[in-house]
Amino acid sequence: MLAHLPALQVVIPLISAPACVLVTRANWAWLLATAVSIISFVIALLLVHEVSVHGVLSYHLGGWRPPLGIEYRIDHLSAYLLTIVAATASITMIAARESIKQEIPPEKASLFFSAYLLCLTGLLGIIASGDAFNIFVFLEISSLSSYVLIAMGRDRRALTAAYQYLIMGTIGATFILIGVGLLYMLTGTLNLQDLQQRIPAIVDSRTLHAAFAFLT
Repeated sequence: MLAHLPALQVVIPLISAPACVLVTRANWAWLLATAVSIISFVIALLLVHEVSVHGVLSYHLGGWRPPLGIEYRIDHLSAYLLTIVAATASITMIAARESIKQEIPPEKASLFFSAYLLCLTGLLGIIASGDAFNIFVFLEISSLSSYVLIAMGRDRRALTAAYQYLIMGTIGATFILIGVGLLYMLTGTLNLQDLQQRIPAIVDSRTLHAAFAFLT
């Protein structure tokens, strides 16, 4: 069970998001989202302990070793970042319950909490992933769900804000995707560990500089 913690950190909120849509009562949807947030926090704490005892954790999805497969890589920094994100999510869900009731109509509550769980999935996935393209995918998951969360506010200005956020986010995501593509063209891999080993040999490449420019 402990060996699958890196995957569970992302999978649990991911599969809970569609489940939340099926919950018709707002209070139950809030309870599910809060419980998943707390579970994510507990998993993050377990990962901190595992990293402290065993060192860096590498989890290969589907049993495919990188660079062919996708890797979740948890080191000390990422374990603590996962803990911070999950703790913030848990505290926010508990503290913002009344605010959510005031801002979100009861009939939309399940959709709101589903989008929240997708956003949490994206943030946790960005930290846990050891693959550049997978990081981009999780970035898009968190971004798209954020657009939905913003647009669901009662204030009509929320739609305008969400649209502006969508435009800026799409432009930024396009730049990141171009940067990732250039890195793959230069190195033949998207695994972060492989990139770390191969980039020093091409550090003077203008294409590499362009890739980093798009990424930043």
